[in-house]
Amino acid sequence: MKEIKNESDYEKASDRADAIFNAKKETPEYAELQDLLKALKQYEDDFVKMLKGI
Repeated sequence: MKEIKNESDYEKASDRADAIFNAKKETPEYAELQDLLKALKQYEDDFVKMLKGI
C-alpha cells in the first residue's frame, strides 16, 4: 500500500501494521511495515492539515 486515500484504507493499513509490527529487519514484512508506517504518517499529517484548514 503506497497511498492511503480514505478511512477504510487507513484502518486496513493500521491493522496490517499491528499484525507485522515485530517483523525482523531484512524481511519482506519489515519492508512492508516501513512503507505502511510512512503511508499512515502521511495520511495523519494530511488529515491534521485539513482540520486546521491549511
